[in-house]
Amino acid sequence: MEKIKVLDFEKDILKHYLEEEKFTEFLEKNGKKELDLDYSSLPLKELEEEDMEGLGEEEVLDYLEEVAAITLENKDENEDDESLIVEHLPAVASIAFYYLREGTAYLDMVQEGTMGLMKAIDTYDEEIHGDFENYKNYWIIREMVISIDRKLSDIKNEFRSYFKNKKEHFEHGHEEHEEAVDGDEVFLTEKDLLPDVAAVERREKLVEATIDFSHLKNRLSERQIEVLNYYFGFGADRRYSIYEIEQKLNLESGDGEKIFEQSLFILSTMEGKIFL
Repeated sequence: MEKIKVLDFEKDILKHYLEEEKFTEFLEKNGKKELDLDYSSLPLKELEEEDMEGLGEEEVLDYLEEVAAITLENKDENEDDESLIVEHLPAVASIAFYYLREGTAYLDMVQEGTMGLMKAIDTYDEEIHGDFENYKNYWIIREMVISIDRKLSDIKNEFRSYFKNKKEHFEHGHEEHEEAVDGDEVFLTEKDLLPDVAAVERREKLVEATIDFSHLKNRLSERQIEVLNYYFGFGADRRYSIYEIEQKLNLESGDGEKIFEQSLFILSTMEGKIFL
């Protein structure tokens, strides 16, 4: 079966399929192609010392435990849309691990992915789209990607407004006033960082190039995602204990718990930072 790589699909969403009508046309032609969820070339990072305020670990943990408790033992072939949504929430929760990009919050990604799942259920046609397990991933990922890109656009617009004001300030010949600092300590001022129009324009170009979807790292590493998926049983035959995960991933004793706690902390913090 012909495949579409997920990281290529992300780029196509932003270039061609922001409008649902065009995306629906794409799915009519390509919905049966397997969406290859290979994120191995995505920049991923382990937890670093970051100054982030927590949402509270309980909120995310409670949600993941609730989703992990979903079973398919009593699956009904004639189930309604609400039951279908619940059935596929583990897939949304797992895919969201890969869209916890810099500047995003996990539960926001889950919410966007759930909206995508609902759209998949509403539009699915087996004859046109093939396997629903594959088809739903297109919609889930599309909604997450568009949500992140929309947020980046808002951030860029804020920077553009700031740089515009700075350039107008210089062009109108306003003087910079520096506040006196007691003692021998020396601090860089805004004037030191952006002393003239040319410096403002250089920083503006840097922002335009840096705040881009393709440049965002994921806040979870591949190993952290593996531990989370096994622990909650997402995409696995069952839930695995920390000890079993350590055995399965060839981790040192105690590393499994440490990685899980780090992962939960990342999932439970607000939006992280976008560094320029």
